[in-house]
Amino acid sequence: MNCATVIKPDYEPNVETCVEIMTEQFNIKNLVNGAGALQTLGDMNRSVASVEYDSRRVAPGSLFVAISGFRQDGARYIKDAIDKGCVAVVSEKEPLAVQAELGGNKDIALIQVQDARQALACISSNFYNNPSNRLALTGITGANGKTTTAYLMESILREEGKRAGVIGTINYRYADTIIPAPVTTPESLDLNRLLQEMTSRGVSHCVMEASSHALYLKRVWNLDFEVGIFTNLSRDHLDFHESMENYKSAKKLLFKANNVKKAVLNLDDPVGREIQQELNIETIGISLNGPADVTAEDIQRKDNATHFTLKTPWGSVAMQTALLGAHNLQNILSAASAALLQGISLETVARGIGKVENVPGRFEGVQEGQKFLVVVDYAHTDDALRNVLEAARQLTSKRLIVVFGCGGDRDRGKRPLMGSVALKLSDCAIITSDNPRSEDPESIINDIVEGMTIELKQTRRHEIIVDRKQAIQRAIELAEEGDLVLIAGKGHEDYQILKSGTIHFDDREIARNAIHRRLQND
Repeated sequence: MNCATVIKPDYEPNVETCVEIMTEQFNIKNLVNGAGALQTLGDMNRSVASVEYDSRRVAPGSLFVAISGFRQDGARYIKDAIDKGCVAVVSEKEPLAVQAELGGNKDIALIQVQDARQALACISSNFYNNPSNRLALTGITGANGKTTTAYLMESILREEGKRAGVIGTINYRYADTIIPAPVTTPESLDLNRLLQEMTSRGVSHCVMEASSHALYLKRVWNLDFEVGIFTNLSRDHLDFHESMENYKSAKKLLFKANNVKKAVLNLDDPVGREIQQELNIETIGISLNGPADVTAEDIQRKDNATHFTLKTPWGSVAMQTALLGAHNLQNILSAASAALLQGISLETVARGIGKVENVPGRFEGVQEGQKFLVVVDYAHTDDALRNVLEAARQLTSKRLIVVFGCGGDRDRGKRPLMGSVALKLSDCAIITSDNPRSEDPESIINDIVEGMTIELKQTRRHEIIVDRKQAIQRAIELAEEGDLVLIAGKGHEDYQILKSGTIHFDDREIARNAIHRRLQND
């Protein structure tokens, strides 16, 4: 065994992480085993000190995998990697062609593969000794609910006394390490490194959100999962996937492109039923609306909590949760089922779920002594906005005021859908900016307004305030005793992406400041 230094990825942890990982002494031939090599050229027995897909991080002894990114083709940086001392290059180009481009340099091992991203996933797993096989990994995919389900699973595992890690939208965390998450699911090299770090720190279970982007781009290709969870499918990310069929196919890759032992499927969603028919592994179906393996009965809301009986093949148990709404009940059923499939008792499941009071940016309350409710939520699709508005309606008999917008440079088709949902289910909708990115915020808002029928527009129950800070302040000013203000779209995010760049912006922070001013002036 030797100690290989791991180069830190683009994100920086806010606490020290373990950067030295014990790995076997790998040569090139061992590392590319299973990576789908088509041709090789050069000495395949040379030792490899590290694996990199970013040429800027290459060091002497590295193996460089040239993958195509969204903006750059990694093959353009092969020479840079070689100049920095790499001993091998994996790419989709023919070795002789690469060698010719390098002026006939024969000191570098060249490996051609059909799919560089898939090869990177395989090589990364080899380099870190297949870490997904050395802990109990739960993967969660779906349009909505991934983060909440992950938090519920983490709480259950902790209640069981397990050391749990989480990789997801809000952050990557394990032991005493917390790393801000630049993306929901990291690149395969970074992902395998994280899993290896977890095992080295005594983590026995990991819960991972698997985004559709990551599944399509093979970041989680061929991992070993104890349980895979499908939450739901609704319109999102069509700027990337182009069609709902492609989006659905990407979600299915969690089960089709990995080694998943057992599956938890939401049968209230037709795609969940479809996946169940396609799998040849043990599955647990969850439902609130029909027959299933795991269901919730005797559902009651009292004292700002939801009480119900969880019915499962392992028995039934009374449960209480601070999380509201049918969508959160589905998340609870999914997390409970995944835990039960891993041998955790009903009683432990109930205690673990009961301890989750809130999830950052997911129906998160902002309470500063005001006589009305303020809630911040990440809902940024029409289905998610519908769910959270319906949950919010349960909490007030007075007015429901919603502040929301839509992201720029993303699927335009969901904008009018969100506009329609917001105005139908709220008493007052304030339409504003989200993360406009390179787009004109007013143009985005115009797309949202298109979803409102003439009748809805004539009710004059909506306002347009382009500046998000001013929109939130306006909602706080409008609120009266007993009302509920829902600020949707950004949730836990503490930034806003504008054409001019990224600025600090936290809906919760803006809301608190607006409430303080309101209280001072009242």
